[in-house]
Amino acid sequence: MNDAITEAPPEIHEVYPLLPVRGGAAAIDFYKRVFGAQELLRLAYPDGRIAHAELKLGSVTLMLADEHPDYGVLSPVAFGGTGSSIHLHVDNVDRLTRRAVEAGATILREPADEGHGERQCLLRDPFGHPWLLGHQTESVSPEEIQHRFEAQFKRD
Repeated sequence: MNDAITEAPPEIHEVYPLLPVRGGAAAIDFYKRVFGAQELLRLAYPDGRIAHAELKLGSVTLMLADEHPDYGVLSPVAFGGTGSSIHLHVDNVDRLTRRAVEAGATILREPADEGHGERQCLLRDPFGHPWLLGHQTESVSPEEIQHRFEAQFKRD
């Protein structure tokens, strides 16, 4: 590994999460109904599978495509998990949790107030992707967050 990088890192303007899914059209509908996503673009194959779609979630553009096994692009459903999740900051975690569950999401961790000043809930959507929902409940300094984190382990 060469540690001598001499050029400045590239300037990154935006990050676009790309979710591979099984059932792209249904996933687009779910994200629109539950999260209020705005559909910006949908490119569909003649058989209806989604080649590429773009959805606006707040200030972020989420890209989505149906699985393409020939290229090694598989959804979490294909292998029973995923190595990432998306954290959405929302107005009301409890209300959005109920809405998501009614639309077919599964609660992985019930809504709870966390020591870092957020109320959070972890969901898995019907397409295998985890979503961490959170809203701020208090303003907590990094030092206080660290103190609260350490205190958890002193009690156990």
